[in-house]
Amino acid sequence: MSTIITMNKVLIVLSIVLLSACGKSQQSTSDVSIIEHQIKSEEDLEKDHIPPFKAIDTNYNSMDLLLPEGFSYEILFTEFIDKVTRADGKQFPAKGSHDLCVYVPIENSSEHGYLYIGHEDRYVNQALGDGGGATVFEVKKDSNGWKTVGDFKHVDFRPIRDTHRNCGGTITPWGTVLSAEETYPLSNANISFNGTYISDLSPINNREAYTNFGWMVEVDPITQKPLQKLYAMGRFMHEDAECMEDGKTVYLTDDYPVAVFFKFVADQAGDYTSGQLYAYRQSLDGESGKWLELPRDTNSLIRCRDIALENGATLFQRHEWLASSNGKIYISETGNVQFDWTRRILGGAVPAKHFLDHFHLGSNVFSDVHGRILEFDPATNKMRSYLEGGIDEADSATILSNPDGNAIQTFDGVDYLIINEDIDWFDRGRVPEYVTAAQRFINEVYFLPLNKQEPQRSDLMRFAIGPKGSETTGTYFTPDGKTMFLNIQHPWPRNKPPFNRSCTVAITGF
Repeated sequence: MSTIITMNKVLIVLSIVLLSACGKSQQSTSDVSIIEHQIKSEEDLEKDHIPPFKAIDTNYNSMDLLLPEGFSYEILFTEFIDKVTRADGKQFPAKGSHDLCVYVPIENSSEHGYLYIGHEDRYVNQALGDGGGATVFEVKKDSNGWKTVGDFKHVDFRPIRDTHRNCGGTITPWGTVLSAEETYPLSNANISFNGTYISDLSPINNREAYTNFGWMVEVDPITQKPLQKLYAMGRFMHEDAECMEDGKTVYLTDDYPVAVFFKFVADQAGDYTSGQLYAYRQSLDGESGKWLELPRDTNSLIRCRDIALENGATLFQRHEWLASSNGKIYISETGNVQFDWTRRILGGAVPAKHFLDHFHLGSNVFSDVHGRILEFDPATNKMRSYLEGGIDEADSATILSNPDGNAIQTFDGVDYLIINEDIDWFDRGRVPEYVTAAQRFINEVYFLPLNKQEPQRSDLMRFAIGPKGSETTGTYFTPDGKTMFLNIQHPWPRNKPPFNRSCTVAITGF
């Protein structure tokens, strides 16, 4: 039973005693019954819930994907090994660095649909287009498990002059996919790197080529065609997006050491091509905030982060994925070992309150090794630290560090935040000491129940441990919650197949 519930019971009992002492002991039996029913309901929330799995123990030596007892995985799509088909019918080895994963059901089915996989690539590829990419394929579940149906279909981004490192994203209320370009090149030289990344550096829309990268991109997964780059959503290190049900509002994260939290509101529902971009400014006491309106012209949107910070936007540290539950938005803030915000603070920006309170080393230098999960309330504009990363005091093997990808799924009436780690390095307590000595990058997948106001690291449930060297990302569930799709990104190439290459898996057992 939580401390909050216990205190509530004490206060209710004291209230009844005081009322009696003041001659008001005539309180009706029905009133007492209501109070008892409320207490019982709160207690039931705690004791009657059945977790969706039994948390696994640590194991940092495996080349396999480790899952709880009763769960299994199937490989659906593998970098280079599988061939993708272009619109002209020609086939070529699939791109890698699988990141975003979206399941698009066919006729609302949880056993038949399309998977959209984003590729966080950035290399020249004459066959499939330079920079990033995406692949779409049909999947179906039968008595033997999940299978792919037909070809792996190539999404050709060349009509919009390519993309660069397609990172996270989401599905819109009308079924298209928003893909995030996690790149903010500063010049043509920066984007080309001697031709390694992007080969066509000719001007586009009367602007230099490098300004064409660093946007949100809207894609039709059914036709495998890019629709447009969404210039109105601004140009920065796009990591992820969360679309609201109104068809107009989108929250956007910025994966940069001087990050800004953005909100976009479309002029018309169902059309993200025009609208107003805002930057978040937290109140000094951290209990609320407001949205700063940013200029809408393209030249300003190209440098929207700078404009936001110059006008007092709040400073964050590398925002990653975000997901919404019960009216709140949960953001992975992945952290950074040490950083100096002097230039930005002198320019008008203000650090988020949790940095000033706990991670300030003096002057304008901060240290945030493990990162955290933030909770944002759109109703009040309050941003707070919901769960700090670090070592669980009761179990030193449980370490939440550098949270990155996330998703939300409901089990037995409780929403869980699924957290994918992407540790920056294997030192400073981000993995147990023996793993640090072995110099291994090991990332875990944790489930965190969202039914507590003040969760602790002891509430984390370890669901998976990725193969050596890999980052797990792209968590996405079928509508019935029985299958979890997951990407294994950049595993150690010396792992045994299939986990020596980026791949997409289907996990069953829920």
